[in-house]
Parts: sequence; structure tokens; C-alpha cells
Amino acid sequence: MALLAPGVARADTPGLYRAHCSVCHGDAGRGDGPAAAMLTPRPRDFSTGRYKFRSTPPGTRALVADLVRSIRDGVRGTSMPGFGDLLAPAAIDGLARHVLALAPSAPGAPALVVPPGAPDGAAARGAALYAASGCATCHGRDGRGVDWRPPREGPAAARPPTRLDEPWTFGGGADEQAIALRILTGLEGTEMPAYGDALSVEDALAVARFVRSLAREPAWASRDPATVRTAGVATEPLARGRYLVRAMQCPLCHTPISATTGAYDAARFLAGGMRVSAWPWGVWFSRNLTPDAETGLGRWTEAEIVAALTRGVSRDGRRLDPMAMPWPWFSRLTPADAAAIATYLKALPPVRREVPSAVLPSLAERAGGKLLALLGLPVAVKFWGGDATNDPALRRAEAASPVRRAAALTLGWGTLALAGATPVLAWARACRCATRIVTAAAASCMLAGWLALAAWPPFGLLGAEATTRWLLLGTPAISADLTESERALAERGEYVATIAPCGLCHTPASPFVGFLTGRTLAGGMEARWNVYGRAVAGNLTPHGDGLGGVSDDTVLRAMTSGVRRDGTIMHWQAMSWDIVSNWSEEDRRAVVAYLRALPAEAGRVPPPRPPTAADPAADSFFFGDAARR
Repeated sequence: MALLAPGVARADTPGLYRAHCSVCHGDAGRGDGPAAAMLTPRPRDFSTGRYKFRSTPPGTRALVADLVRSIRDGVRGTSMPGFGDLLAPAAIDGLARHVLALAPSAPGAPALVVPPGAPDGAAARGAALYAASGCATCHGRDGRGVDWRPPREGPAAARPPTRLDEPWTFGGGADEQAIALRILTGLEGTEMPAYGDALSVEDALAVARFVRSLAREPAWASRDPATVRTAGVATEPLARGRYLVRAMQCPLCHTPISATTGAYDAARFLAGGMRVSAWPWGVWFSRNLTPDAETGLGRWTEAEIVAALTRGVSRDGRRLDPMAMPWPWFSRLTPADAAAIATYLKALPPVRREVPSAVLPSLAERAGGKLLALLGLPVAVKFWGGDATNDPALRRAEAASPVRRAAALTLGWGTLALAGATPVLAWARACRCATRIVTAAAASCMLAGWLALAAWPPFGLLGAEATTRWLLLGTPAISADLTESERALAERGEYVATIAPCGLCHTPASPFVGFLTGRTLAGGMEARWNVYGRAVAGNLTPHGDGLGGVSDDTVLRAMTSGVRRDGTIMHWQAMSWDIVSNWSEEDRRAVVAYLRALPAEAGRVPPPRPPTAADPAADSFFFGDAARR
């Protein structure tokens, strides 16, 4: 049930919770939902009864009104969306009471009331109180906290202190009253203490006035192109690399997932072992990106990591197949960003995991299988749940049914035999010399075509630049009808969307010719898995079939929380909103600006459907354009 109309009883509140909340917070509310592993910050554990955004003192029971506010308005700076336009007030109230009931009872306390407004001159007094209270220890003197580093890198690492110059990330609100309330009550479950015993309400309002004075202009509101390009972008390599590895969605392939739910195994963050197959092209296994000396990147130099990342050249000189590792998109990284990623990967905790080597079908099976694909057999890139490092079944070369493999081998060997037999028959039948020459030439062409088909596409023979041009040639330019600052924002979004890379799913593709860049980001790639059913990549262009007429807030909520316009939630392994939620607000809005600046392309995608017995056992992304069929 996605929506609840006014006047509907709260009898189905548990069902409403399962529909909207359990995917992140878990069925029992412990913050362990199947989509939780890659969310930063992690979803709240309701069983503790501790809430960051509350109006009562620490250690007391939060009020229903506190939770209603978070459910209705969402929590900025996190993946928690607002449901005020999707759920009726009675439904939100019922959800708040249901969530509160998941924790043991705690002492009650009245709400702390903070009157509006601080007296004149409060900012100067607030600056002194800010320094005297030790706020600069975490947030820095200017509120930017740039020297922070977690004790341990990885998905479970502590979240950095909130940047006070970015009020749009303040989860409890950015007005002076809301900030003062946070100062007085603290953020339970974090290192932010309550100052209610040390500061008066007037003191807290003075500090809030000072905090508000630290705010900078966000990139999406600036008219200075230089500010638009760089605002909020970390310059320290480790911090930038930490951000980029998530922004580029590296965990999507390099962290194992459950075969039954699609939940990530956070204990093996970026340690590889996922089986990726595209029959009859091959079977690959995502590599261990942790700095383990024997099985990971421990002995790689930063330059070698950068070469693999941006040029598709492994440390041993081996070329990386773009079908398995989308390095052509990563080739757009700036040298500083590529080096920052290498710095971060080298700083991860090492995890020892021996990942299998890639397995390619025989030439005959590849040639025959591709002939079947040319005849219309569907082709998909499949991402398998489980762990190929300890599951022998996932290390097998076979990635197709026995019937398909038999048909491919028959076609492959049959066409090869035909190419070899044709000149032999011509010679045996004592044909004229001219006929023998013609048949020998035809056979040579058939053999060359057979070999070319088996090896197609020939990325292994092309350089990095030629491969990138092949795959990305024809990508449309940003609209010319933009101001300098609007263009700078759209270009920032283009950079993020390219390295993400959004086009892998939202641009239709052919396994033989590559991406159909004339329909860049127009959607149409169909994904199917017995975990979530069917989902087709949406049209992200400003056409009426896509984002035309859809508000920015609706688009941002889908990107950050996976919530569709009808209130239902997308599966994070079909649309990786759990990882996209880690993008900064400025980058998310820049991506939306880029999408708005693309040429409008028609293409209405079919609606999602639930799983059926016919859906594949792997998360499968099919070549073709379901929006144009």
C-alpha cells in the first residue's frame, strides 16, 4: 500500500512501515534493513529509543511530534525522504507511534521551547561561546572541519562532523530555532553532546546566530562559474578519494551481495568476488580493491591503479574488458581525482580474498553464441549474488543453459566446418581453377568473419583513446541556451553523471555496436532478477516521457531515497539510490541541471513488475531498448 487517504484507520500501520521503512530500518527497526549497508549515515536503530532530532532532553522519550516532523519533512543530508506529499497526516502519525513503540519505554519530559530570534549583537557573543564550548574541536573554527579523518576507513566508518557552512545538510533544520534546539538537546547516538546544562536558551540562540553566519552560497545558487565548479569539492586527496569511490559506485560490483535479497556484505567492502557474466562474451570476477599484499592492491603503485582505472591497463599489461569494468567512463577523471581514488584505496583495511581469474568460452562457443544473438537471442550482463571466492558453482565458465550452449557450439563448429569444407569440395570435384580460387577466397572471408565474430568487439586491439571514442562518440552536448553559471553547473553534473556512470543503464546499448549515444540517458535498458522482478531504466531526458514536468525535488528524492512518484520504492540493485545518496547535495543538483540541459528524447518505459518464476537467478541487465520496442 503506497498511499493512505485521510480518514483511513491506522490498522495497517505495520504494513505501511514494511512498505516504506523496513527496507532501510529493518523489520524490527534495528537499522539493519537490506538496503542499509551503503547508506551514510546508517539508518536509525529504533530499538534503542535514541533520536538525533528531538525536542526533549537526552535519555527521555522523544515526542510523537518529533518523529512526525522527520517522517513528514525528511532528514536533510541523509537518505531519509519526506513523505508529507505521499502519506496522509493520520498515516504519518500512526507510523511515528509505531516507531516509538519499537523501543523500551523511557521517562517522559516536556518539549524544550526555543523562542524565535536572537538579540542584536548575538553573532559576536555566539562566536565567543562557540570557541569556549569546544565546538571548533570537531567543526573547525570556520565550521568546515576539514582535518577530520575516521579511525578506520570503509562503510562502517564514522561520519564526519557536519559542515556548518552547508546549512542545507542540517537534518534537524537550518533556522536559528532548530539549530539552538540541537545545541541544547544534542544529537543522541553521535559525538555531538547536549549543552542544555551549560548554555541557556539565549546562549544557544547566540551560537545559532553565529553558525548561521558561517553559511556559504551553494553551488546551485551561485552566479560565479568558478564557485559553481568548486564549491564543496574536497581538495585533500584522501577525503576526495573517499567521496569519489562511492560517487563512482565502485561498491556496486566490488562488494559481494546476497543472492536472495541483494544486500551488500559490508564486511567485504571493495574486496571483490562478484561474478559478472555476459554469455557468450565471458565470465569475469570483480577484483579485490583493498590493499592486501597478496590478493589485492597492496603491491600496486598509485600510478598503476590510475592506469587501470582510466586506461584499462592492468599491472601485468592485461587489457580490461569494458563490458566487465567500465574504465572508458572513468577515463574522464581529472588526474587529481584519479590519484585521490588510488590514495583512498591504499588506505582501506586490507582484506585477504583470492579472486578467480576471468573465464572465456571457447572460440567456437563465442562465435556461435554471437550468431544466436544476431538472430535475436537476448543478451544480458549478469551480476550474481554470492561469493565466488568460496563458491565453486560461481566459478564455472558456463553462464548459459545447456541448450543454448549446445546450439552455440553447433553453430560455431558448423560454420567453421563449412568454411573449411567449401574449398576442399571444390578441389575434390575437379572444378575449374577460377572456381577453386573463388571458393578459396570465399572460405578465407568466412574464416576471417568467424574469427572476427568470436573476438568482437575488438577492444583488446584498440588503444584506450580509440576505445573511449568508440563507446562515447556522439554523446550530445549541453544546451547552448544557458548562462555561464548554469553551464558550469550542468558541466559539473555531466562530470559526475559520466564517472558514476549513469549511462551504463540509462543509455540503451547493443553488444555489437556499443552505446546508442543518440539516445543518451533516454532509458530503456531492462533489468530482471528473481529478487525484484522487472525494472526498466527510466528516461532521464527533459522529454514528457522522462523528467519533463517532474519537479527537481521529486527527482532528487528518487535519486537519494529510491522513492518513485507513486511512493513505491525502487530496489537498490536495479537503481542504486543507496550509493547515489552519498553524493553531495551540490553534486546531485548539478546532475539534475545536466539532465535538464540534455536534448529531449522520446521513450516511455514500461512500469516495473514484481518477481515471477521466469525471472533469472542473477541481476540481469539486457541489451536493447525496451522504451522503443
